[in-house]
Amino acid sequence: MNILSMVENFELILIIFLIIITLVFLFFKGSTNSERLKILLERQDNLQKNIIDIIENNINKIDMKFEKSSSDQSNNLSIIKEKIGIIDKAQENITDLSENVLNLKNILSNTSKRGRFGEMLLENLIKDQLPKSNFEFQKTLSNNTRVDCIIKSPGPLGKLCIDAKFPREGYEKVMGSASKQEKNNNLKIFKSDIMKHIEDVSKKYIIPGETSEIALIFIPSESIYLEIFKCFPEISDVFFSKKTFLISPTTLWVIISSIESILRDRKIKENAHIIQHQLKELTTEMARLETRVKKLDSHFSNAQVDLNDILITTKKINSKSQSIIGFDLKN
Repeated sequence: MNILSMVENFELILIIFLIIITLVFLFFKGSTNSERLKILLERQDNLQKNIIDIIENNINKIDMKFEKSSSDQSNNLSIIKEKIGIIDKAQENITDLSENVLNLKNILSNTSKRGRFGEMLLENLIKDQLPKSNFEFQKTLSNNTRVDCIIKSPGPLGKLCIDAKFPREGYEKVMGSASKQEKNNNLKIFKSDIMKHIEDVSKKYIIPGETSEIALIFIPSESIYLEIFKCFPEISDVFFSKKTFLISPTTLWVIISSIESILRDRKIKENAHIIQHQLKELTTEMARLETRVKKLDSHFSNAQVDLNDILITTKKINSKSQSIIGFDLKN
């Protein structure tokens, strides 16, 4: 817009220049030709110089403004490129996140993959807390059933079986119900699925003389765990009658921590006689050290006595020497 304004000013200057020449020509029309021509030429030269100066100044201003505009445009382009790079990076992160969410949704929607997801979570929680010798995954029992995890605990708990294949489909149907009637029907189905799964786990994983008297069903979601007790509070009675209990990641962590404490206490008890033996040996060595320190102290005392005797003898020798030196031979 500024450049166009300057071009228009330049055109206006040219028009004014032509008008001035015309007026000067008319003004000097009554004079002689030579005088008119001389004055006209002088006026023309002055006007031409002024116009040239004005044009040069305008051109310089146009160049400066063009350079500034180019610099500003370059800076703006750099900023725009930088912003576009940030937007592209954010878009990539959003795409990756969408893919991860989609993958997780696919895992949770597939029964076999969802079971494997629960097994992996169960394995990670147990591996982080217990020694390798105290757990085993995919263990085949004497009745030819395979348990997802078996924890070897000392004491009456024994070999505790944990199942990780909780039926999640019923819960998803409850959450996706479109009406109250549909939700009530899905709740009945969901409860029936839970009861059946508890029954199956109790029959398969509680084997007298081989496994623990109780079994656990791992639910890899705190929200589902809480929803079950919220919707079916009476189901707790079934747990005790079938000796099969539902656990969430939090309750599993509490159980594992308790077993870990039992294992640690047992290891301390097993090593108690070794610790006691080491303490006896340490006491013997302390007594031996005391005897040797006393003996060394007596050596130091005897050495001090001998050193005092040496000093006394040295003084006597020095006194005799002084007496000999001061002895008067003439007398």
